[in-house]
Amino acid sequence: MKVQDYRSINRMLGDVSGKNKTGDVFVDNLHSPYIQFSDRFTIHGTSITEPEFGDIKDFVQTVIKFLPEAVEGTSLLPEPRPKRETGKLFFVRPMMFGSYQFLYVFSVDMLYLGGAKSEEIKRAGSQNMTPTIVTDRLYFQVKVIPIKTLKEEGENVLDFEAKRFQGGEFRVESERDENKPIRKFSEIFDEIDFSDTESKIREELGITTDIWKLGRIYSPIGIDYLSLSLRFLNPSLPKTIYQFKKFYQILENTNQTIPEETLKSFHEYLSSFEVERTVSKSGNILWKVNQKLADNG
Repeated sequence: MKVQDYRSINRMLGDVSGKNKTGDVFVDNLHSPYIQFSDRFTIHGTSITEPEFGDIKDFVQTVIKFLPEAVEGTSLLPEPRPKRETGKLFFVRPMMFGSYQFLYVFSVDMLYLGGAKSEEIKRAGSQNMTPTIVTDRLYFQVKVIPIKTLKEEGENVLDFEAKRFQGGEFRVESERDENKPIRKFSEIFDEIDFSDTESKIREELGITTDIWKLGRIYSPIGIDYLSLSLRFLNPSLPKTIYQFKKFYQILENTNQTIPEETLKSFHEYLSSFEVERTVSKSGNILWKVNQKLADNG
């Protein structure tokens, strides 16, 4: 996006307030979370490789209407992070706990990822254009990461550098190809499958299936942006902060012992989720996620 484009969207985000529309959170068979509403709305088709600003603005207005809590006071990054995630919008907001700085990252997909009936497709997709779909769901992710530096312009966050995960050494070997541009290590890192590492981290933190009912379906902790991240299933900045402040020390310094009280708070939070296995209208497995906490910010 051009500078004036993301600035205008960030001015919109600075004025956002209100409560999210009621919706049910699911994780699909591709391990992607989404929230389903009783109301329907239109996701307009756009370029697969570089969405038009008008389409981005329309989609942001839809997000503001349905999930204002997720984007209030955030900045929309000028380009996706990682860059290969075309079609996704990334809303970020820095926050401090103790002497450590973290970044709230809410991403939402402009592409419709679920099955659609013929009457829900208002305009078919083409080689370089996504279809126009009438839907009732938004695919999202919520993550919090420790950050090393921020690149800012006034109140706008332009980019960031995450605090590198020190819990293990990672090496990437590849054949040198003079015809291909040299990629940053972070770009290569984004393509690595860290599922085994994440599994070991869950084991170290005592996250059993009795505590976290989703198991490997959706990990509450992982590796993102070269960093250890905590992942949330509630698209709400206030509620994410309310929970995160109870166990942010997990991300403070990953090569030190985590305080017992912090780990207990994290386990209590994870245990507050109930999971119901169901199926989608196309017959695929779905997991409906409910949180039992009465006091959730």
